Amino acid sequence: AAFMVGAAILAAGGELAIENVGVNPTRTGFLVVLERMGAHVERVNLRDAGGEPVADLIARPAALTATEVTAAEIPTLVDEVPVLAVLASRARGSTVFREVGELRVKESNRLELIASNLRAVGVKAEAQGNDLHVEGTDKPPRGRVETAKDHRLAMAFAVLGTVDGAKIRLSETQSVKISYPSFLRDLRQCFAS
Repeated sequence: AAFMVGAAILAAGGELAIENVGVNPTRTGFLVVLERMGAHVERVNLRDAGGEPVADLIARPAALTATEVTAAEIPTLVDEVPVLAVLASRARGSTVFREVGELRVKESNRLELIASNLRAVGVKAEAQGNDLHVEGTDKPPRGRVETAKDHRLAMAFAVLGTVDGAKIRLSETQSVKISYPSFLRDLRQCFAS
């Protein structure tokens, strides 16, 4: 859901409804950070599904402002750091993600790859120790992204590729099938005029 929410926030218009999203507070740090950055993702039809809170999310385009993501927040959004980082690249100001060193030992060295791929598409980004710094820009992202067959990197940079004027080439897209087989089709449908 995080990747589609991200795409809706970067869109030029419209809104996107995503049904049946788990909204357990231990997993919604992504939404908390987005709110702080200026995106309002509405939660509607809140209900219980198998003992877990579930809602439908309505995401709309938003102008984003940089923020600091604290070490205490990371456990609630560690898997969403790639998409938050690409969103931060479109925000006004400089965003920092504190203590995200564990990203070095995910499916890839996700921390270094987020930074190097953002730089490859024209964004100032750097991993300093265990922190990730991302400088926002309004220039269209353009360049080749090395996914290292990491599904979350592929999806995050595919989302960035929806920005007006973007020209992003992913080294591969097969990896998205690991977690979201219909992702690229769904993303294209969202942006079909």
